[in-house]
Amino acid sequence: MFYREIAPSLEVEHLILSFWEFTAQSENSVPVTHEVFPDGCISLFYYRNKNADVNLLFINDLSLETVKTQIYADDVYWGMRLSPSACAKILRVNPSKIQSRPLIEPNNFTHLIDGLLAKLNLCQNFEEAIKIYETKIKSLELTVADTDDKIACAVRIIEENRGEVRISEIATMVGLSVRQLERRFRASAGLTPKQYARARRIRATAINLLEKSEMNWANRAAEMGFTDQAHLAHEFSILTGRSPNSFADKVKRIEHGELVK
Repeated sequence: MFYREIAPSLEVEHLILSFWEFTAQSENSVPVTHEVFPDGCISLFYYRNKNADVNLLFINDLSLETVKTQIYADDVYWGMRLSPSACAKILRVNPSKIQSRPLIEPNNFTHLIDGLLAKLNLCQNFEEAIKIYETKIKSLELTVADTDDKIACAVRIIEENRGEVRISEIATMVGLSVRQLERRFRASAGLTPKQYARARRIRATAINLLEKSEMNWANRAAEMGFTDQAHLAHEFSILTGRSPNSFADKVKRIEHGELVK
């Protein structure tokens, strides 16, 4: 299995965090169970399997639990991860109400998916799919002024600090009270800044694991602001259903290309 990400163009970076691709090589003769760890974001994604003659659009919810799914030979997924500061504006519904499902029936997302599936079906590669996604996002005509600038700033702070920052510090930096920050973050992103930061800490750890041959979990616990390694292990168990070492083994079984840090 292979996974990679590409950063959005400057024109849509206020709306999209990243575009991502996940594929399963043809040598996988039997389906395997894949675990999707929570990242705190909603993604709209395209699924293709030419052998099974399947082409679908999906949307995922904001569950902070690991989702297990069956991966088949020649599966291809191309997705775009929506920025928390623009999520409600893009979807035109409360993000917390989103349920993971295929987008195959009349729904609230016509403005976002009308004609999208047919165009993605014609794409030969991930780069072509990104162009289709960006064209659709641009058609929404959402400017930076249409998003919550305070929440956009809060998201940047969380990303730059790999989720290792206190919510009270974020509130001070963006000029809001903690209560105001939590209310506006939830309205825009569908979850609290604390929940988002927790998910981003797990993502940052996964990236660290890919960059290092070994991980000192005691040091990592200190870097992430946990009281000790046991506290870190408890957090991993809650969000991923795995111990830190088991999580590391799982992450390293997937070949990774470029990642948006």
